[in-house]
Amino acid sequence: MIDIHSHILPCIDDGPDNFTGSLRIAETALSEGVRTIFATPHTCNGVYDIQKDDIIQSCSALTENLEKEGLFIRILPGAEIRINHDLVQEFDKGHLMTLNNACTHILLELPSMFLIKGICLMMRQFVKRGITPIIAHPERNPMILNCPGIVSELIYNGAFMQITAASLAGDFGKPAMKIARDMVVMEQVFCLGSDMHPNRKYRMLKARQRLIKIVGQKKADLITWQNPSAILPGISCPDEIQQNNNLQHKFL
Repeated sequence: MIDIHSHILPCIDDGPDNFTGSLRIAETALSEGVRTIFATPHTCNGVYDIQKDDIIQSCSALTENLEKEGLFIRILPGAEIRINHDLVQEFDKGHLMTLNNACTHILLELPSMFLIKGICLMMRQFVKRGITPIIAHPERNPMILNCPGIVSELIYNGAFMQITAASLAGDFGKPAMKIARDMVVMEQVFCLGSDMHPNRKYRMLKARQRLIKIVGQKKADLITWQNPSAILPGISCPDEIQQNNNLQHKFL
């Protein structure tokens, strides 16, 4: 599996405060069948504003230290970027960290309150620039919890959706679990992420098991491996991604 969203880097945001914490996350991930983790520290959220070079260097250092411990898991750079009014301008200046630093996909976190039209416009602006915006954990956003139909509007305007593994496991409560499940059934989910922090349980395997029960193994593979593999270095986009994206728009 591919974990598209994690806070595994040590001493950089609210992730582990030392290498040992990162090591434990990597060990658990490997035991659950995860072979690639995107390290996506917070940025532009008013508390953390981690720079691209720091993320890349931290990923390289963590990979090297994990290999010394005999753990061979791919750690790729990214960021969980809080949406704000000048985000597109910051991207145009080259300040934002895209997933794998590849300038194809960007992981965005919605604010607790936002203007839907403004967010949809931003999604279109990223798409126009050749960037696929991926919305992190929409099922946990307060506005979407009150109005799940917002997800369809975001998808219509070019956004993909990443749900949290622990949401499917019920760790964030029944409302988030229901929305996550409904999104899976409606084929609105592009990929899965652990959003792992030191005080949370790693739930990728349990979430995959839930996905298999909900939609079957083929679609579970699409969400946990095939779709996010398009962001990996040297991997071309599987045909299923385009097919799945078209299916998403059936529900608008």
